[in-house]
Amino acid sequence: MPRSLYIASTQGSGGKTTIAVGLCMVLRERGLEAGYFKPVGTLAAHAGDALLDEDAQFVAALLQLEDDLTDICPVVLDEDALRDVLSGNEVDAMSRVRSAYARVRTGKDVVVCEGLGEIWQGRFLRTSGAEVVKELDLGTLLVAKFAGARLLDDIIYVKDALRENLLGVLFNMVPESRLELVKGDYTRFLAKNEVESYGALVSDPALSAVSVAEIVEELDGTFVTGQRYGDRLAETYMIGAMSPEHALRYFQLTPNKVVIVGGDRAEIILAALDTPTVAVLLTGNYVPSPAVLERADERQVPLVSVETDTVSAADGVRRLFGRLRVKDRAKVELIKELIEEQVDVDRLVRDLGA
Repeated sequence: MPRSLYIASTQGSGGKTTIAVGLCMVLRERGLEAGYFKPVGTLAAHAGDALLDEDAQFVAALLQLEDDLTDICPVVLDEDALRDVLSGNEVDAMSRVRSAYARVRTGKDVVVCEGLGEIWQGRFLRTSGAEVVKELDLGTLLVAKFAGARLLDDIIYVKDALRENLLGVLFNMVPESRLELVKGDYTRFLAKNEVESYGALVSDPALSAVSVAEIVEELDGTFVTGQRYGDRLAETYMIGAMSPEHALRYFQLTPNKVVIVGGDRAEIILAALDTPTVAVLLTGNYVPSPAVLERADERQVPLVSVETDTVSAADGVRRLFGRLRVKDRAKVELIKELIEEQVDVDRLVRDLGA
């Protein structure tokens, strides 16, 4: 029987869910019955008495999976799990992972298993990536988000941790200007250290972009003005925590952004509105002055009020970028195309024995 595939990562928000979904779709197009499994989740969501993972729910809907959601992601790291461990209660999370995986594996040619942000996460329940890979004997594809030369250290560290279970690396979110470096020097260095490369995915802003309306929904915000522009896409975010004299120059550096700033900082808001900005998030539940509202209307930039502080708002926005949504069909098709074009899927299938 072919081995299943574990998607590991050198860091959080590295694109594991995106690549797992894309690989499932590409494998299905090759005639393989591909399933999806997330041994350990962190985005807790309750459905009645069941504790589920948000990403697992999303992927199950997108791929039209028939497996039980509690099997697709059998363990969710939340405060209750930590409390059980700290209180000395015996928690056999690995047993749940093993049993759920066996059920999901039934009838599949291969199962794509999505790991946590880093290979050691989940260790307090003895369900870290390294432990799951060894327990289930999974072939591992390491998704390496481009981060300069230090990325090579991270890859070698994972190789030492996984040993024979590591099939190779897939570089992700590589800037166009660094693509030749990755395909050349990085790939040759890793080959000398017995780590094979399956390709490199170029950074594509369209994959990580988030609509203003999605940000409003995620942060439970309210449009102060500009709701009709809610479908506009933001590619990144900036925090307006500088002095007014530096704000304009700072904001001019980055287009297609959301600016997060205290709602009472009128000069910073105006500076954001005078640069290529998709929306401004006003924290602290402040309503700006009529002059600011008038400028926002002139620039056709939505102003959104949120009750949280700036740090909390920034954290909420950060979690949104790079995560797929069920309605993002264009993104899903783009992911599939990129994997077909830039990943050596045929060799990956052979290495799995599928």
